[in-house]
Amino acid sequence: MSRILNSIVAVCPDMGIGKNGNLPWHPIRLSNEFKHFQKMTMTPLVEGKKNVVLMGRKTWFSIPAANRPLKNRINIVLSRELNTAPEGAHYLASDFSSALHLLDSSELEKQVDQVWIIGGSAVYKVGKIIFPGVPTGVQEENGVQYVFEVYESTDH
Repeated sequence: MSRILNSIVAVCPDMGIGKNGNLPWHPIRLSNEFKHFQKMTMTPLVEGKKNVVLMGRKTWFSIPAANRPLKNRINIVLSRELNTAPEGAHYLASDFSSALHLLDSSELEKQVDQVWIIGGSAVYKVGKIIFPGVPTGVQEENGVQYVFEVYESTDH
């Protein structure tokens, strides 16, 4: 089955997406940025279906244990090191290709609406996801500037 993959990433001005298992601006909390992430990844376009969040092992473990799994979403963790899904994760896939096959399985095919790749850097690289330079239209919250942008591939 052909499927559109969405990606969401928070990027600092020098294109960093994380530092020591945290977002680059940690410990500052950006409530609006987090609400945007939740809205985008949690809201299916098709009623009765759920979105998938696809993430690497390090991203999974960077989420506070109390917030795992990300609620109202099917959580798939990619790892070459783990043999079983980490506690709370719905599924484990050994690589990106296996995750895509899992999405097409009879178990998930009818449940899944949108698929969101949420990191980390290794998953973005494997998915050949490239993000353009930081655009204008900067917002500021708690002394941290950020931008919401949507980029669509014309290659589908």
